[in-house]
Amino acid sequence: MLKLWNSVNLSFRGPISDKDIDSLEHAKQHFSDCYLMSTLETLSHTPNGRRVLKEQIQYDNGNPDVINCYLYKPGGDKERFSIPSSGAVKGYEKLYSVQNNKIVRSVDISVAEYEKKYQAKPLICRITDNFKTYAFENNLPSHFMKVFTGVEPRVIAEKDFNLDLNGYRAEVMELFKQMDKEKNHSFVIGTGVKMLDGRTWHVYILEDVNLEKGTVTVKEKRANKPKVMSIDTALNTFKYIAGYFDSDLAKKEFQPQK
Repeated sequence: MLKLWNSVNLSFRGPISDKDIDSLEHAKQHFSDCYLMSTLETLSHTPNGRRVLKEQIQYDNGNPDVINCYLYKPGGDKERFSIPSSGAVKGYEKLYSVQNNKIVRSVDISVAEYEKKYQAKPLICRITDNFKTYAFENNLPSHFMKVFTGVEPRVIAEKDFNLDLNGYRAEVMELFKQMDKEKNHSFVIGTGVKMLDGRTWHVYILEDVNLEKGTVTVKEKRANKPKVMSIDTALNTFKYIAGYFDSDLAKKEFQPQK
C-alpha cells in the first residue's frame, strides 16, 4: 500500500546514482507522460539539474526496494512519496508491466498521487483527467517543473491561445541566443494542435540550438531519437517552451522559516 508523509526525515536519504540518472536518456515513454519524461531527461543534462534529481529522488536507507520521491507542496514544503520498486502499487499494475525504468515509474506514481491529493494542476488539465487512467497524464511542463524542483521555470507561450511560436519570434530568438551561448540548459518544447512525428500536444526535449547553422535539435521520448530541424520549422511547428538554464537551479542559501 502506498504511504504518504507530510514531513521530510533527512536522516533517511540515499541519492540515486549517476548511473540511474544516465538511464533516463534511454528510458522510453509509455502512456502520455511526455512532459514528465522529457523534463527528467533534460534535467540530467546539466550539473545543477543532476543535483536536483539526486535531491528529489532517493533510495530509502531503511528499505532498498523503496524509492522516495520528494515533491513541493503548494505551500512550499516538500512531501515524500515512497514507491516500491517491485510489487506493484494497487492501481498502477499496468505501469509496472510496461515501464521498466524504476526511476521514471516512481516519479510517475508520485506525481499521480500528488495530483490526486492536491488537485494542483491547471484547470484544463484537471478536466481532461476525467478521460484518462492516470493523474500524471495531461499536464503542463511548467507545473511539473515547479512541483519537482521548487523553482519557477522560464516559459514562453505555454498557456497562450496560439498555434505556434511565430508570434513570439523575438522572444524565442533571445532565448535561443542564450541557449547557443550557454550549453548547460534544461528546456522542453511542445506542440499544440500542430503535429510533429504524427502527434499533437506532445512534449520534446530541446537539446541544442545552433545559430550558425540555423538549426535546433529536439528529442521525443517514444522513439527516443534526436531530430534536427531549421529554426523556422521549429517556430512554425511548436507552441511553447519551458525550462531552465543551469544557473536558475543553483542551490539557494538556507533561509530559516519564520
